[in-house]
Amino acid sequence: MTIEEMFRRIVRAHLGVILVCVLLPVAVAATLAANRSDPTIASLRLQVISGAPKSATEAEGISSRVLAIATTPSLLDAAMGAADAHRNVQHFAATAVTAQRLGESSVVELSVTDDDPLAAGRIVSQLAERVALFMNHGDQSAFRDTLASLADQIRAATIQRDKLVGQLKGIADLTAREDLQVQIQSANQLLNQLSNQRAMLVTADASRDQVVLIGNKPDIRQINSSILPQLALAVLLGLVLGLTAAALLETFRPRVNGIRALARLLQAPVLGKSTEDIGSLHNTMALAARRQGVDAVVLVGADEGDEETVSRLLFMLSGYPSTPPRVRKGSNTPAGPDADAPFDLDGPDLTGFSEVRFTGLSAVTPQDEMTAGVVVVSGGTVLLRRLDDLDDVLKAVRWPVLGLVQGPPRRRFGRSA
Repeated sequence: MTIEEMFRRIVRAHLGVILVCVLLPVAVAATLAANRSDPTIASLRLQVISGAPKSATEAEGISSRVLAIATTPSLLDAAMGAADAHRNVQHFAATAVTAQRLGESSVVELSVTDDDPLAAGRIVSQLAERVALFMNHGDQSAFRDTLASLADQIRAATIQRDKLVGQLKGIADLTAREDLQVQIQSANQLLNQLSNQRAMLVTADASRDQVVLIGNKPDIRQINSSILPQLALAVLLGLVLGLTAAALLETFRPRVNGIRALARLLQAPVLGKSTEDIGSLHNTMALAARRQGVDAVVLVGADEGDEETVSRLLFMLSGYPSTPPRVRKGSNTPAGPDADAPFDLDGPDLTGFSEVRFTGLSAVTPQDEMTAGVVVVSGGTVLLRRLDDLDDVLKAVRWPVLGLVQGPPRRRFGRSA
């Protein structure tokens, strides 16, 4: 099977099905796009650290951290509850919340997309405040626990040192006093170390970077969404569905598409078209009949829809003059019966054409049966099961197939295809 034949059988023969499959998704996409309002983006910027990141990787890590905190379900749900805008938390976190770094700076733009502009502004404000609060104080519990532990150790070291100092006052032995003084000195060193650790911890907490909101009013803007990507996807989906449906139809209802393909299957030539001049078609079929030694040409439709064309051709051929065509001198072109130009009476002998009889299968007489031949009339598209019926008829009558006449194509969408 050639590519052209595949195109004829799948695409051209089922063009209506493909067009319907394409137009339906396009209509649905256009309707949804027309009824859907343009979404709104509300944005707030946060400065995460005071200095500039050392690399693009660090800047990307900062924005990723902001996004991870902002899409935490519990935190996002609390922000939407405070904004009085209840949404599906999981879907909203996956599709409507973004965090984008601005170059390689420490500023991150937190954005929320929603169909309601007011709701988008409230959600991003509440969400940005909670992200900043968590990043500033989320790890304070560990800091407070460490600070409390150091305070307990300093208090215990102070009590131990004061106890040793009290014992020193009541001891007169020099050796014992020296031992106590060594223990007091060790306690003072431990106390100094613990105090230094507490001071360093407090200093580090006081000097660490704080996440700061840059402005308290969100930037709200509408997105002018284009319908072209949705339409392109709808067309692509429709083409896939249409071609799939056409291939399935052609698989379960195979057909021969095209008069040439039908001629190859019947191993017969195409003699002409039903729409051409009836005189030319008459002479062509008559000449083909004479070449095969046939006196009666039986017109047979390949499909039920070709019967009308067969009847019309038989009516026109029955009214065709039985006298042979006259030929002008010096020309092979037949002239009409009323032509005034002189004729070459010694021209080609076409008198035998008048003896060829054209008839339908139901009007074949016993005299025609022995010298009959078949001309198949087809619009070009025939189901294989119909072609099997035609093949059964041809095998039953055992008449030679003189050729094919192409009838008018089938009508699609109210006009000829």
